Amino acid sequence: MYEAFYGFKEKPFSMLPDPGFLYLSKKHQAALTLLEYGLLNHVGFCVISGEAGAGKTTILRALLERVADDVTVGLITNTHQSFGGLLDWVLSAFDLHQPNLTHVEMHQIFMEYLIEEYANGHTVLLIVDEAQNMKADALEELRMLSNVNSEKDQLMQVVLAGQPALKETLRKPDLMQFAQRIAVDYHLDALNVVETCGYIQHRLKTAGAEKDVFAPAACERIHTYSGGTPRLINLLCETVLVYGFADQQDQIDVGLVDEMVQERMKDSVVPIVNRDAAEHDNKEATKALLKDFPWIEVKDKKPKPAKAKKEVETEPEAEKPVSAASSTDRGKQKSTVKTEAKPESKSESVKAAVSQKPVPPTVVPEEKGTKQQLIKFGSIAFVIAILLIGVALFLNGKEDSSGVIAVDETGNTVEEQVSNRAMLELQKKREQEEVRLKQLKQEAEALQKEREAAEVKIEEEKQAKKKAATAAALAARQAENKRLTAEKKRVAKAKERDRKAKQRDAKAKTDADRLKRERAELEEDRQVMKARLEEENRIKQAENTRRLEQEWQERQRQQQLAQEQAIAKARAERQAELEARAKAEAESKTSECSGPTARFKASCR
Repeated sequence: MYEAFYGFKEKPFSMLPDPGFLYLSKKHQAALTLLEYGLLNHVGFCVISGEAGAGKTTILRALLERVADDVTVGLITNTHQSFGGLLDWVLSAFDLHQPNLTHVEMHQIFMEYLIEEYANGHTVLLIVDEAQNMKADALEELRMLSNVNSEKDQLMQVVLAGQPALKETLRKPDLMQFAQRIAVDYHLDALNVVETCGYIQHRLKTAGAEKDVFAPAACERIHTYSGGTPRLINLLCETVLVYGFADQQDQIDVGLVDEMVQERMKDSVVPIVNRDAAEHDNKEATKALLKDFPWIEVKDKKPKPAKAKKEVETEPEAEKPVSAASSTDRGKQKSTVKTEAKPESKSESVKAAVSQKPVPPTVVPEEKGTKQQLIKFGSIAFVIAILLIGVALFLNGKEDSSGVIAVDETGNTVEEQVSNRAMLELQKKREQEEVRLKQLKQEAEALQKEREAAEVKIEEEKQAKKKAATAAALAARQAENKRLTAEKKRVAKAKERDRKAKQRDAKAKTDADRLKRERAELEEDRQVMKARLEEENRIKQAENTRRLEQEWQERQRQQQLAQEQAIAKARAERQAELEARAKAEAESKTSECSGPTARFKASCR
């Protein structure tokens, strides 16, 4: 909507994490450098924390763009409360998930995958974003997954990024072992005011801005409202650009920012830090900011006038032929002499050019490289070709000038003399030029031989380099094969150890089951024996009880019999005593009632 008005190629303040707009402040540069250090040195666990919108995800995206081709990356971003099993998500991150697998099978698949990637020379990197939602048991399971390592390298690198709640979770006593394995721990703080201005200007320039759209005071006010959080900065800048477009305002000033916050963000849920910042305007801070403000350089769109190229080469004027004149015309004789002098000056210029040409070196140093040799020999051959063309033109001009005939008053004699003299001079110059041409030809042949020798040498160097590269590649392949063979042997040994360990575990489990069965059988026998003993004891006790009861009954019977006998005896004695007493009383009564007073006694009545 506002892109064309402000001259943007795209929206500069998108809410999506785009590594193309990455602004590396000192804090973000330190975080990215520490992550790269941890990845290159196989440190194990890296933790990046920061408030919401601080740029953690953008840093992770930038890290993914910088990793090498031998790094296999798995990304987990869905870590809400219904996260579920960690191993399922880890397998899904590396495209290893299969349905209907037990936890042991998933663990075995992942361990074999780590070993295979390490054998192929790859580093496995697991990135967990929004890790503050992970529970302690999930983090502990992640630590257990990282226990697989070689003698020198960690087979899996783990990067955790989350809000400060992640560090609070890692400080729990249950995760002490996990915390001890964290080699890189960095917290992303908010941007300061200078970094906020740099952040805004960087995104504007990346989007194609060619002028300053935000005034320094507006940038300072946006930092005050956002607290230096990049996501809030994007939101405020995006909204104020819409306001500026609606008002057709070329530059965003502090008044428009305050107006936007007061109107748009008045009842908004956006966490504005200082909503009353307009009432406490700090002009001194704005003036101090002008010294460090990153201005956008205005580009001049007017094309610069092209400079006219100077002509280097000029064509010589054509020589006009001189017709025959009369012997009385002295002026025409002078002109004839001048036309004959032109080839002379031309030959002198060719000689000067030949004398000034660069002498090629006989031996080309090897350290300049084959490319410089070819360029040098090519330039020398080009100069020689130009000289040969100049000599040919000179000879052609001489042949044309030989047709000029001077006429004197004496007639044919002067003509013959002039012709003979010209022929002699021409012959002499032709001989000199032939000698010169022969020398040039010899030099050209020598240069051609040197060039051929250089080409042969270059070809030999190429062959030598090719052989060396082939040998190096073969050696590297052999070393790699040797390493792979050793790694395969190590993996085979590890698998053999695992197999033997499994066999030992199975045997131990079988022995344990056998011992358990034997113990159960012994326990059962013991219980049977115990039951038998208890039964025998019960029978013996019952017999003893019966015997004792019988003895007791016998004693009771005897006692009862003795008591009965005693009672009978006592009864007999009592009876005897009663009888004796009755007899005594009768005798006494008889004596008492025998007298005269007996009828007055009650006992005698």
